[in-house]
Amino acid sequence: MLATLGKVNVIGFDGPDPELTILWFSSGKAVAKTICYDNEDYQNAMAHKASRYEGYEVIRNAGS
Repeated sequence: MLATLGKVNVIGFDGPDPELTILWFSSGKAVAKTICYDNEDYQNAMAHKASRYEGYEVIRNAGS
């Protein structure tokens, strides 16, 4: 099916782009991710989740 602008209702989040995405690893596999919109989100994620996983990778948004 082909959709054209104006005929499609888009439902979802239309807010700011995230600054960072954190991938959380266990047993060598990415098992979860956290989206951070500012430094406070990042600090909270590190304080509350870092000890639950074996490791993590931080990916910075290209626009940040």
